[in-house]
Amino acid sequence: MAFRFRLGRDRSGDGLVVRAGELSPRALRQKWREPLAAFKGQAAAKPHLGLHEMELITARDRLESVRMAQDLAAHADEALAALRAAAERTDGAW
Repeated sequence: MAFRFRLGRDRSGDGLVVRAGELSPRALRQKWREPLAAFKGQAAAKPHLGLHEMELITARDRLESVRMAQDLAAHADEALAALRAAAERTDGAW
């Protein structure tokens, strides 16, 4: 399965944050927080993704890979950090 997320600049304009996603913040935190923290691979840039989009590719309870739009490729570490930070949130809104 693929779960998509849309990233954007944070309020200060310095970093990236998750703005929207196909998973609720609660589901992201409960199911994917630990696999995201343990993910050591590199995110792959894919041309089929829209502007500022990321995908989590999963198989059952395992995180297979992370894909991102080509515009985020230069900021791959920052984008992964934003996804991990979203999984740490406790509030219900992006």
